[in-house]
Amino acid sequence: MATTDLRQRAPFDRKFYAFYIAFVASLGGFLFGYDLVIISGAQIFVRDQFGLTPQQFGFATSSALLGCIAGPFLGARICDRFGRKAALLLAAMLFAVGAVGTAVARDITDFNLFRILGGIGVGLASLASPMYIAEVAPAKARGRLGLMYQLAITVGAVAATIVSYFLARDMAPTIAWRWMFASVIAPVVVFSLLLIRLPASPRWLAEKRRFSEALALLSRIGGEEDGRREMTEIESSMHTEVGNFRELLRPGMRAAVATGIILAVLNNWTGWTGIAFYLPTLFQLAGYTKASDAIAQNVLVMAGTVLLTLISIWLVDRVGRRPLWITCSAAMCVFLVLTGVLFQRNATGGAVVLVVFLCAIPHAMALGPLPWLMMSEIYPTRLRAKAVSLSTTLLWVAGFTGPLAFPMLESLSERIFHSIAGVFWLYSCICLFSFIWGWKFLPETRGRSLENIAISWQRGSHNV
Repeated sequence: MATTDLRQRAPFDRKFYAFYIAFVASLGGFLFGYDLVIISGAQIFVRDQFGLTPQQFGFATSSALLGCIAGPFLGARICDRFGRKAALLLAAMLFAVGAVGTAVARDITDFNLFRILGGIGVGLASLASPMYIAEVAPAKARGRLGLMYQLAITVGAVAATIVSYFLARDMAPTIAWRWMFASVIAPVVVFSLLLIRLPASPRWLAEKRRFSEALALLSRIGGEEDGRREMTEIESSMHTEVGNFRELLRPGMRAAVATGIILAVLNNWTGWTGIAFYLPTLFQLAGYTKASDAIAQNVLVMAGTVLLTLISIWLVDRVGRRPLWITCSAAMCVFLVLTGVLFQRNATGGAVVLVVFLCAIPHAMALGPLPWLMMSEIYPTRLRAKAVSLSTTLLWVAGFTGPLAFPMLESLSERIFHSIAGVFWLYSCICLFSFIWGWKFLPETRGRSLENIAISWQRGSHNV
């Protein structure tokens, strides 16, 4: 299609095109949620199949997250050299190989190795998908389109729990978990077919000096006037950036890097990551002893997170990132204390399901999606892949240690409090820190261009 045709699209066509690109890219998040959460339904069967100790159980549950740590390191080079789209295609291949290998694993070593391989795919997608969406989305809609990634994660998680429920109910335990992992192949095929037709990121095109292609795409998305203005900002920012890791240590950029790292850690250590990976196990403690019944409660909670994420999408470009973060950090602190109290009093049944769902609310509305969105917003174009790879790697380190530590924290809490309550109270203290840090240091990025945000770090005005 000619460049002039791309620039003359009607506003509705432009909005739909930006939405379509974000939708397809966000399917990387669907695979992320599906692949990681499928272990939640399979964990009870895997534990019994291989006779795992608590330490082995914790590692098997979180082994995919170990691969996620390596994914961004690999992804930074691929994103810079070949583009965000190429990184997503490689991620899809790794998802497929990991799924098949895990499904046919002969022992726990094979199981963990293929989970790690699939985790590398998750790590790649978690770097490339949010970054691709942020670089394509218009500034005024970047929050809504960016949070489609988190919505896709929650939809993927719900799909995984529903599939797990029916397989657990209708199949023998020795084969049900294998089909759970094999089911990942279906969304991988859909994602790959849709992804092939997407364009490259306009900012990656500009970085490769393919300015006419970048301008054409920006104009198709935002109109000719906005496209030219944004193209001017991109070219100007590129003249001030070297693009190497040393630049991340320069004054101003250090604050941006620190913000990304703290967001990454709090994404996983404010409670929900540890809780979500062990929901069926927690529900068994709460009286749902049959595996399929425990997974069914998991489905209810995960389904609720989809609605909550939709509310977050509606709010993020209206009230801003910072107010959402502060409010949800405070709410999460309160809900975790309440959850601990219920477990301390040996509550069972619907009360536990309700209080666990309360913990899902702040995560789904802010603590989960905002780090993914903001880590792709706060860095300059030529540093974005490297900086996001650093913060995403640390996010996955935190994501790996959270589920890995959960069984050990549970054991320690049992010794001290004679219940699992202490784990939730520890998370509540971390949420208190999240509230204080968000109040004092978290910048607001709503409605600002990526280049304006990047320049503000150098000016020391990032909290404006």
